[in-house]
Amino acid sequence: MARKFKKDSFAWTALDYAKRVTTGKIPACIQARQACQRFINDLDRDDLTFSEDRADHLCNFAQALPHVTGPLTGELIRLEPFQIFALVNLFALLVRETGLRKYREAFILLPRGNAKSTLAAIIGLYMTFCEGQGGAEGLSGATSLDQARAVFDPAKRMVEMTPALAAALGLEVAARSVFQPHTGSSLRPVRAQTKDGGLPWIAIADELHQAINGVQLAAFRTGMGKRRGSDPLLLIITTAGVNVAGVCRQEQLYFEGVLEGSIKDDSKFALIYTIDADDDWRDFRVWRKANPNYGVAVDEDHLRREYERALQSPAAQADCLTKYLNVWCNTAAGWLNQNDWSKAADANLVIPSDAPAWLAVDLSTKTDITAIALVANLPDGVRAIVPYLFLPTGALERSTKNAPAYKRWLDSGDLIATDGNASDHGAVEDKVRELCRDYNVQTILFDNWQAASMSQRLAADGLDVAEFPQRAQYLGPAMIDFEADLLNGKLRHPDNECLNWMASNISVQKRGAFQSPCKPTGQDHLKIDGMITALMAHATAVSDERVVETAPLQLIWLE
Repeated sequence: MARKFKKDSFAWTALDYAKRVTTGKIPACIQARQACQRFINDLDRDDLTFSEDRADHLCNFAQALPHVTGPLTGELIRLEPFQIFALVNLFALLVRETGLRKYREAFILLPRGNAKSTLAAIIGLYMTFCEGQGGAEGLSGATSLDQARAVFDPAKRMVEMTPALAAALGLEVAARSVFQPHTGSSLRPVRAQTKDGGLPWIAIADELHQAINGVQLAAFRTGMGKRRGSDPLLLIITTAGVNVAGVCRQEQLYFEGVLEGSIKDDSKFALIYTIDADDDWRDFRVWRKANPNYGVAVDEDHLRREYERALQSPAAQADCLTKYLNVWCNTAAGWLNQNDWSKAADANLVIPSDAPAWLAVDLSTKTDITAIALVANLPDGVRAIVPYLFLPTGALERSTKNAPAYKRWLDSGDLIATDGNASDHGAVEDKVRELCRDYNVQTILFDNWQAASMSQRLAADGLDVAEFPQRAQYLGPAMIDFEADLLNGKLRHPDNECLNWMASNISVQKRGAFQSPCKPTGQDHLKIDGMITALMAHATAVSDERVVETAPLQLIWLE
């Protein structure tokens, strides 16, 4: 039975927002729609209760605080419906058996300009000083102290600008802390370099996309775990970024799994604003989906100027997509259209054993991924790409930036683990031989780096082996054919997350009259090995097909 609340109350506003999102009256991405439907469902759950008093107390506190930046500085905050929705979810949904908050962790993805720091500052102040928790430790953490202060400084300024509220709560302000002497509670900024997360009551991980690793996040979680029988909160609040393999993106994928129901974790709250996978960012109408404060804090004219900048400057696209649409992409002007690549995915892809196929192998050094790509001509005229990507387990310790994603992909099978610290070329060779037994392999292509011994052994066993030179005059035409097939819907891949990552990483470098694939400048951790082997195998498949098509006409005389 649907809950009813007094019209225009905070609870009513939260539920009304959820209904308008789920019915399409408010444009929103699938993740936001899932979050809203989850709230509607939670209101009918017997194991949960809803506290309107808590909702009112928190939201009234928030609206007693002032804006501290911009043209509204000094005016009291007026919460927008999406902010009320977030706050009501986090603080008013309680577990019936314990009376504690349902949610222990929150992941909120908000584009630039949507009052992210304001929302985090409200939560930080309220939990640290208004919940009667003795010795409450509020931490605002980020990669640098300057970034950590992006939430702390607004919170501090809110206290300084409301002396009556500060006096009522008994708050004192110092350069790097706000504290409450009679309870021993404090709110302060902390840098990510420390492994000491303290015993936080509220820990805010701001702009997690900048994090090099998950050390601070792990420290926060460990510290909160020591507060048994209570309900501290970890708040991750960020925009998207450029390290698809980093800790922030991996956290987002986990929370998205919770929203879609593939992961069962009732203690995690997610509110993600972005565009949908099949949306074209070039359609300005979809920009509203990602910006819940559109027309309020997010000025339409400013957003349209950023949209025009992205259209006119390929170099600006990545920045605009990450900061205003929360679309993850690298900082370089990427080579492949990621919408086209996503449309080519088929998780149920099957390669017939008799389909003509080509293999390409890129053997790695100790810390790199070793890649095999199989490209096959399917009966429907489409070419299929299937990757086999190997990683030595010892590389996890050395690959600081990519380790969270590598662990995830190893668990999912998108990466294949090999023992030890170095690449296991024996395991790679075994896989090549297995694929040659299982499929109709025409040729095995090698990047000749470290491949002489393996290619000689395979050739000695009667397999057709060839070198694919890693030079622009070979790779440039290969890129043109590959991109054309992708654009025309003639490529298919199995939606391997690691290969998808590589497809988003690969960039273009001009070498004379030709172009060549490369990593984004200065970002060696953005691997592209799987895509290089896909290019090699695809180019050879295209070349062999052209040879067949242009074979000379043979005349047979009949007597």
